[in-house]
Amino acid sequence: MSRWHIPSMKLTPVLLVLLAPIAFAENPTVVLTPLRGHVYVAEDYFYSKENSVVYVGEGFVTVVGATWSPETAKLLATEIAKITKKPITEVIDTNYHPDRAGGNAFFKSIGAKIISTRMTRDLLAAHWDEMVRYVQKGIPSYPTLPLVMPDKTFAGDFELQAGRVKAIYLGPAHTPDGIFVFFPEEKVLYGNCILKEQLGNLDFANRTEYPKTLEKLKRLDLGFTTIVAGHWSPIHGPGLIDQYLELLAAKTR
Repeated sequence: MSRWHIPSMKLTPVLLVLLAPIAFAENPTVVLTPLRGHVYVAEDYFYSKENSVVYVGEGFVTVVGATWSPETAKLLATEIAKITKKPITEVIDTNYHPDRAGGNAFFKSIGAKIISTRMTRDLLAAHWDEMVRYVQKGIPSYPTLPLVMPDKTFAGDFELQAGRVKAIYLGPAHTPDGIFVFFPEEKVLYGNCILKEQLGNLDFANRTEYPKTLEKLKRLDLGFTTIVAGHWSPIHGPGLIDQYLELLAAKTR
């Protein structure tokens, strides 16, 4: 059972506060918690806390967001092995930054295919070393990781797990390439680094296009009842989109 006890309805602000996870600062780890249906939330407490998603399909597992490093990816794989014997065969790099692609080397070592859009692949090839150095300026303990490229790429939107995992690209936002991932059966949207409860880092954001991308997401009317944010507390209702739009608007005033 999910430790969040999430019903299929909008969450009130009070619930959002109560459901916020407890940080394990003294013993950094990776925590895997069931959310709904086939969807699990992975909370990575290393470096700067990030949230990924795990989809346990009928025959294999898809990881959405490779986590920070081979170490954190291995810890996540250990947690996945506690809930299923199914192999991890797919890992999605949801953008080109280290918190979404740093674990690629470990996942490749266990036979998983790394999947991304072509834009993410190209940005990884052009900027990986630069991004690692950028992270190390703020987090000196972050390791110097070699570039590990995706095995399979798509020009734009793509589907995995027989359409039960849908990657959606709507335009520049937190990064030029960031994607949303939608789980239609569970009515869950993974917001990646694009959606979160705080404004976060805008150093690589397109501030003009960011709100337009979020408005496109609203117009799709996908019907999700829960958003998994990429950072800070993971579980939010659909109102997180308007909340983030307000944060962006306040930043530009």
